[in-house]
Formats: sequence, structure tokens, C-alpha cells
Amino acid sequence: MKQEAELRNGLIRLYLHVCQLDVDSIKPGNISLYSGAKDLNVDDFLSSAKASAEPITDPKSSLGLRILNAISATQSAVRTNTNLGMVLLMAPLIQAKLEMLEEEDIKQSLSKVLENSTIQDAINLYQAIRLAKPGGMGEKDNQDVSEEPNVTLLNTMKIAAEWDLIAAQYSNNFEDIFTFGVPRFQSLMERWGDEKWATTGLFLSYLKHYPDSLIERKFGLLKAREISDMISDLEMELCRSDSPGRYEAQLLEIDRQLKRNLINPGTSADLTAASIFAVGLI
Repeated sequence: MKQEAELRNGLIRLYLHVCQLDVDSIKPGNISLYSGAKDLNVDDFLSSAKASAEPITDPKSSLGLRILNAISATQSAVRTNTNLGMVLLMAPLIQAKLEMLEEEDIKQSLSKVLENSTIQDAINLYQAIRLAKPGGMGEKDNQDVSEEPNVTLLNTMKIAAEWDLIAAQYSNNFEDIFTFGVPRFQSLMERWGDEKWATTGLFLSYLKHYPDSLIERKFGLLKAREISDMISDLEMELCRSDSPGRYEAQLLEIDRQLKRNLINPGTSADLTAASIFAVGLI
């Protein structure tokens, strides 16, 4: 029991730390200490983190219930969608850490968690999505979120992987996070020793290499690729620089530009947070 409590407390600390880092870092188009939005601010995100920390780390929860309870707590605290993407990505990692056997690593345990997901997990997931009301969902012919799913959570995500990078992580056992995000963050930390700038660098790297699926759902694939191309040179220069702070003004100008056009690379921010969380679990 003591070990279980210590593990959970460690997960809560890591979760809150990553959520704090998410708003402490410049991620153009997203909410941060540097720039809010008309209907959202940093306090909303930190309140969401605090409210969801206990339910997302509950050792007794199934995967679907872990997601639903975290989003329900968030909605009670702020009544808007601040963290659905992060919860969807971190909940399986938390489940995997809680269930990991001594002879397993986190990826092996995660694979088992995803493969063992159930239809009830999918039902709870759909309820969480309906509570959060994320933008750009649209209607789908197969397993639409407005209906009750009749396949497992993993299989619903395999269907959604075609248009959503977060769902794609479920279908490939978080391959992009473990083979791209984790080593990229570790490399940037070795270069700079600064978590905030390493977070910014990782965010730009995701946005450059993976056209943001939230932008794609709202504005189309061409716009998503346009944004990726727009920050390509900046990403390369910043990630090779020994002084990332010299790019702050340029990043904030891009942030203003994206927000003026209501463009939010939210998926890139979620993948960034999940990658940093995964680093803490390894």
C-alpha cells in the first residue's frame, strides 16, 4: 500500500509539473504566461490540472473511467475544454505505469493496457469527449462520437487515427512520442538544460514534422501543412542555437499572428506535454 501511494504521489507531481510547464513555455497559438486568449487564460489550465490530478491517477480506475473522471473534474472546475488532448495521452501512460510489472518497460506495459481496453472504456471515452466538446470534431460514418460505440476503446482510436494524431498514438503504441518526442526533448535538455526552452523546441519540432491535426480538422490539410512550413526554418535555427532566448520576440509575433487568425496548434501542444510526461516515466 505504501509503495502504491508513493507511486501515485509521484505521478501526481509529474502530472502537475508537466501541466505547469505547458503554460510556462512559449508555444505559438496556445495559451501561456506570455499570452492568453479572449475566453481562456493560464488560470483555467492550472485549475484544470489541479482538479484532474487525483482522478487521472486513481489506481482503481479503468482506462476509460480514468479519462472520464478527469474530464468531469475539469468541467466542474472550469466548464470548458482545456485538457482533453493531454488527458487522452497521459491516462494510458499513467495506467501503464500503475500496472507495470518488474520485468516490463513502460512501452510493454502500455501495449498491454491498450490491447486490454474494452467497449465500456470506449463508452466512457465518448462521454468524456461529449463533456469536453472539443472543436473540429464533425460527423463520422463509423463510431461517431454522438452515438454509443460498439467496439473497444483501442479500436475506436484506430478508426479515428486517420484524422487525429492523438488517436494515432493509441493505434501505434505511442510510437511518435517514444521515438520522436522523448529523444528530441532529451536532446534539447542536454543542449540547454532549460525545461521551458526544451518544451518550446519540442513543440516547434512536432509542429514542423507532424502537421497539426486540430488545425487540419478546422481548416483543412493544406492550412495545417502551411503552418508547418511557416515555422520550419525557425524550428531548425532555434533547435541548433546555443541561445534559444534570442528567438523569443519572433515566437511571440507568430503567436499573435496565429491567434488573430484563430489558429491553435493544440495537438502539437498535447503531444509535447505527453512526451515530457513519458520522459518522467522512463
